[in-house]
Amino acid sequence: MTKLFPFATEHLLDESQAKEITRPIWPDLTRVWVSAWREWGSVAEEHRARLSQTPFVPPIMIFGFAQSFAKEVFLGRENEGIIQCDELFVFGFYLDKKLLLRFNAVDSDFIVRNSQNGSDRKDQYFRQEPIAGLDNAATRLTVGYVPNAAKTELASVVLSCQVGDDLYYSFRIDGTEDTTVSIASPTQDPQPDYLSEQLTRKKPK
Repeated sequence: MTKLFPFATEHLLDESQAKEITRPIWPDLTRVWVSAWREWGSVAEEHRARLSQTPFVPPIMIFGFAQSFAKEVFLGRENEGIIQCDELFVFGFYLDKKLLLRFNAVDSDFIVRNSQNGSDRKDQYFRQEPIAGLDNAATRLTVGYVPNAAKTELASVVLSCQVGDDLYYSFRIDGTEDTTVSIASPTQDPQPDYLSEQLTRKKPK
C-alpha cells in the first residue's frame, strides 16, 4: 500500500469504517460480478474467441453485464440507505450518505487506471476531488473484480479506495481472511449455493 500524505486522506473514511458500513452488502456486491462473469461465460465459445481477438472487448462486455445486474440488485433499496447517484455516467450508489460505490475492473494493485483518452472528470473522480453534482463528502470506493492471470476467470472481488493512482486501502469482500470462496469458472454452470455465501473454511496446515 502506498503511504499517502495525511492531507490526501484526512477527509476520507478509513478502512475499518468502510468495512463496517459495507459488510452487510458484501454478498450482493460480489453477486454482481459473479453474475456478469457467468453471463460472459454463457456466450458461445466460438463467439467469445472472436470477441477476445480485440483485447478490450471482453472487459467492456463484462462491465455492461455488471451494470445491468447492479441495477437489478440495488435499485429500490432506499430504506437500506442505498441511493442511486444520478450524476455518474455509469451506475453507482450512495451508501448511508457516507460512501459512493461504483463498479469497475481493477488491476493487480487494486487500482482503476484511466486510459489516455479518459476524461478529466474521471481523473477528478478517482483523485477524490470535488465534482459538481456529487455529494463530495462521500468517500468513493470501487467495487472491483480481479481476473486470473490469463484473464479468463474471476479470481476475486474487492472494495478499494484510491487517490489518483495511489491505493489508500483495499479488502476482499468475497470472503474473509480465514475463509475462501469458490468462484466457478465462467464456462461452468453456476453452483446454486454460491450466492447464499456458502464459505469453505481453509483446512488447518
